[in-house]
Formats: sequence, structure tokens, C-alpha cells
Amino acid sequence: MLIGVISDSHDDIESIERALEIFQRIGVDEVIHLGDLISPFALVPILNSGIPFRILRGNNDSEVLVALMVSEGGIYHPSPVELEINGKKLLIFHGFGEKDLTKFVAISLARSGRFDFVLYGHTHEVHVEEVNGTFVVNPGEACGKLTGRRTVATIDTEEKKIEIFDL
Repeated sequence: MLIGVISDSHDDIESIERALEIFQRIGVDEVIHLGDLISPFALVPILNSGIPFRILRGNNDSEVLVALMVSEGGIYHPSPVELEINGKKLLIFHGFGEKDLTKFVAISLARSGRFDFVLYGHTHEVHVEEVNGTFVVNPGEACGKLTGRRTVATIDTEEKKIEIFDL
């Protein structure tokens, strides 16, 4: 299964649309947005893409956005959540507090050996690392506002292959 992963788009419609173009071109089966989509209007391109999606609540996401996601057939998750996708165990979360704490938590969860993948956002920094057979992935920020780099990721759950795409 091929999963498109995006985080921290912060209302940047152009970046969201570019990410979805990439995801459609390469044929992702599902999109996971790891939070901080922000406003309801930023959900429209995802809804129009036709790609199944799930969205985590980020620390900047509004209650209205959550209600809209649910009403439009998307899957909404508070953060963190454990998932099983195509026989693989994932733990996904947005993040919290300082970026070093969020990264520490992601790596610590990977060390547990309980998951095949740990996906997180919040730090706005790309991070791909294998820890004890678990892949830790942060796709970075789609908006490019903090790092100047707009990125997303894909995860092939069968091949355990992660790719980072610049938007």
C-alpha cells in the first residue's frame, strides 16, 4: 500500500494542491495529514481529490475543521492513534511542545518495537530514520513557512520505502 503523508500545511492551498497532484500522479492509496491543516477551506482540495484520507488534529486546527472532516466522509483522529493499515502497525501523532520533545517521543515509541511505522509532524522538519526495525517519519512542512522547504512523503508499506518530495 502506498500512503501519501503531509503535515503542517497551515492553509497553504497551493502546497496542498501540489502535494495532491504528486500523490495522484504516483497513485497513493490513501493520504494521511498529520495535523495543522488549520481552516475548513484548506480541506476542500483534499475532498475534491477523490483520494481516501485521514486527518489528525494538530495544535492549530479549529473545531469547525474537525466537524467538516467528519461530515464529508474523511476519517478524523485525535492524536495519537494506533492504526493497522495493510497488516502494518502505525502510530501517528501531530506533536506537542518543543520540537525536540516531539522528536524524542517519536524515537522512543519506535524503540518499543510495537510499530512498523511512527509518523509525526509539528516540528516542520523532515525526519526519516529506522530505529530497531521501525521507521520514524516526519514529512516536514508542506507550507515551507519555517524552514523554507515545502515537503511531503510517501510510504510504501510493503517495501518499507520512504520518499520525500519537494513541492
